[in-house]
Amino acid sequence: MGTYLQQYGAGEERRNRVIRNIILSIVAVLILWWVLYLIFHNYPAKQTVKQFLAQVNAHHYPQAYEQWGCTEAKPCPNYDFHRFMDDWGVKTTSDWKIVNVDGCKSFVTINVQAGGTQLQSLGVERGSKTLMFAPAPECQEPQWHWKQFFQRLFGGGKS
Repeated sequence: MGTYLQQYGAGEERRNRVIRNIILSIVAVLILWWVLYLIFHNYPAKQTVKQFLAQVNAHHYPQAYEQWGCTEAKPCPNYDFHRFMDDWGVKTTSDWKIVNVDGCKSFVTINVQAGGTQLQSLGVERGSKTLMFAPAPECQEPQWHWKQFFQRLFGGGKS
């Protein structure tokens, strides 16, 4: 009779362990998905700006102007090549680099700067990846700033 009672509840313990493992796996997958979303959500826009800045840093201004969505033969209505050169052909003490990225719903604001220049805020539309000047250095929509939250939480510097 002792062996019969030793097995009492073993099936229930196993079932509870399986349920616990399934729940923990689901939570882990959701956390992983959320982290990957936060990391890669603005990745295509950031790559578009990196390509543009590579053209500007290499002094290939006609190609950079083309990436802006305009050509010398068919300039943009309010942004001709001469004005483009005034903005991006300036002599800098270092290359243009991305300073920070802030994602809005319809576009991504990417701030860039080179040595000896003012901060420039670029916007990249999410669907078409069209470059433009952003209306502000930060997204004006209400949103949660995850990066600043974790910097404050773990002491990663001021935000």
